[in-house]
Amino acid sequence: MNAPVNNKSMSIIVTKGTLDWAYPPFILATTAAAMGVDVTLFFTFTA
Repeated sequence: MNAPVNNKSMSIIVTKGTLDWAYPPFILATTAAAMGVDVTLFFTFTA
């Protein structure tokens, strides 16, 4: 028997350069991953 394929995915774009704004995307990503969602984080910090 084949395992079911996970079609759920989420992409999060992280644009704020401070540590205070880095935590919420990590919380969202770990929660989604715990629910079986494939998660991709994109970091676009600027200097």
